[in-house]
Amino acid sequence: MKIYLFLFIAQITIAQTKTYNFNLYDGKGYLPTMNQSNDLMLNSLRLAGDKVDYYSLSRKKQKLYFNLQTLFTALLGQAITHEEGHRSVLTELGIGSVSKPFFDKNLVAKVTGVTDETLINLRNTDFPNYIRLHTAGLESDYTYLKKEDHLFNFNEEDYGTLYGDYFARKFGSQFYYLTLLFKTKVDIKEQDDSELDRDIVGHDIYGMIRHLHRPDMEFYRYTNYNQLNPEEQKFAKKIGYLSLFNLLNPNIWRGKKIHLSENTLATPSFSFSLAPFGYFLEENMSLLINNKLKLSPYARQYFNKEHMFLSFGIGLHNYTFKNEKFILNSNLDLWNQPKDLKFETSNNELGFSIKNSLGIQFSKWNENKNRAYCNIGISYKTDGFVPEAPSLNDDFRFHLGLILSMQK
Repeated sequence: MKIYLFLFIAQITIAQTKTYNFNLYDGKGYLPTMNQSNDLMLNSLRLAGDKVDYYSLSRKKQKLYFNLQTLFTALLGQAITHEEGHRSVLTELGIGSVSKPFFDKNLVAKVTGVTDETLINLRNTDFPNYIRLHTAGLESDYTYLKKEDHLFNFNEEDYGTLYGDYFARKFGSQFYYLTLLFKTKVDIKEQDDSELDRDIVGHDIYGMIRHLHRPDMEFYRYTNYNQLNPEEQKFAKKIGYLSLFNLLNPNIWRGKKIHLSENTLATPSFSFSLAPFGYFLEENMSLLINNKLKLSPYARQYFNKEHMFLSFGIGLHNYTFKNEKFILNSNLDLWNQPKDLKFETSNNELGFSIKNSLGIQFSKWNENKNRAYCNIGISYKTDGFVPEAPSLNDDFRFHLGLILSMQK
């Protein structure tokens, strides 16, 4: 793929407009959703990077900036959004919990404050959300990284400003997946902590795999590799190997965009992540046309235990019109998923999701280079799983936020 990129690349210089989307209300009366947590962290790092002005620094200071940002993300930043992903599932279901993103003596960040009785009841009454409780941290990592990909691919952010964060998150989440290829022992016992001080799930993926294969077994939170049976260990290794698709992304090596035509730039990539019934592979394409029209079509293949289900979608990103008085974002997802999100079924269920938001300009400054928009949106989805969408059920929401657009 790298050879392909260098054979077909033509580089052009274009002006850069940075857009910051602050999602203030996400359809429910609680804060924050997974989407809000990711946006808050991402925008904070970007705004801090703009203040630093990476490309005005000396080479030595650029290396220092990269190292400090990488260290922050590795030690705290990713843990915050990862654990908020877990917590957001519980909050959406009306279950209180506490996110503790600071690594403890066992080098574990966790979500606590939930009783065994509550978790058992969730497993017995809402199994897809119980599995999502395990996978939501890595789901958050996946959606956060996809947002960063769009920023790079659509020329809305510099590598210098954000690459330390991107690098740390990409390889931090990848390391988690690669633990599945080895007999990794999690030397933490449930009895070491009081019930309300225990992590809700322990090792995210081991727990997910064990519960998917044995949903009715005796309840306990933490799962080690040696507690998986041979079939489950084989499934774990499959996930570990398939996760390597995440490395097929030109942003990892700061690759240049493919020049499809005089006015069209393209960036292909592959992704892998988990779902409440298994996992999925994804083929992405970012298209930048006339440095204005920004499209992100994708194809996705969902997998449960033995069957594949196809999904497709497309996004429109930060499209301005009427002399930039308005800014439009839109996403459409069409899917075929396992019926009732079950792990062992061949039956399918079709669904869709649509989300539209319109930003209306209310202020501009700095010779009209900078603008502020009130962002109003609506979303609707049928029953099914959409990464970062708060609910697995049929769901309609109203959204309200603020967009800042700054031309560099």
